[in-house]
Amino acid sequence: MPNRRRTLVSVLFLGCTFAHAQTIAFQIQTHSGSPIALVDYTPGTFRIEGDRRQFLTVQNQSDKGMTALVFQQAIGSGSKTEIVTLERVSILMRPREKKRLSVSVQNVWDRIQTAGKAGETIGRPSLSVVAVEFLDGSSWNVP
Repeated sequence: MPNRRRTLVSVLFLGCTFAHAQTIAFQIQTHSGSPIALVDYTPGTFRIEGDRRQFLTVQNQSDKGMTALVFQQAIGSGSKTEIVTLERVSILMRPREKKRLSVSVQNVWDRIQTAGKAGETIGRPSLSVVAVEFLDGSSWNVP
């Protein structure tokens, strides 16, 4: 009997681990003229207090310091793209500096889960920087 309990506990543990460790493989999009480069991205999400987050490294390629980035998360299928969420991330960066940051991907995760439960096919999620705010008060936006 103890072996059965141990096996059951092991199966439950592994099942919960796999459900917890599921990843979202984003397509990283860089827009022409963007002052930000996404220099390091490893597919995988992490749960932090009930929020799924994606970690990535960005580099300020401009000659100005910046105060914030706006990330767009979308799901595309053919010529149709659904913008799922926009997230503003406050971050101070000097010119040419690289920093690691995280973006909440909970809304994309929820959308993928809802589609799966409904038996819908869904396109691949994409992640891109669509706006940058600089220290001097100016900004860059996707054209």
